[in-house]
Amino acid sequence: MLSAGNPYVLPSVLVAAGAYLAATLLTDASLLVRIGLLAVLAGVVPIVLNRLLGGGSADEWRDDPIEDPGDGGADADESREA
Repeated sequence: MLSAGNPYVLPSVLVAAGAYLAATLLTDASLLVRIGLLAVLAGVVPIVLNRLLGGGSADEWRDDPIEDPGDGGADADESREA
């Protein structure tokens, strides 16, 4: 859920950082309230948005091969022997 495959993580973290900074500078909110706001915006919101809007997940691209070994696999074995 909270992974690199979730496209909502980076925007949520940036918004959370801005909200934390604004809460620090503009209000007298306690540290616990500010950290709670940061945790909700950076941790919970991306997961909820990913489920509601159907964003990408790490499971979708994990099954795809990274590269096709093809004929290059034999050449790689020969270079190791030398």
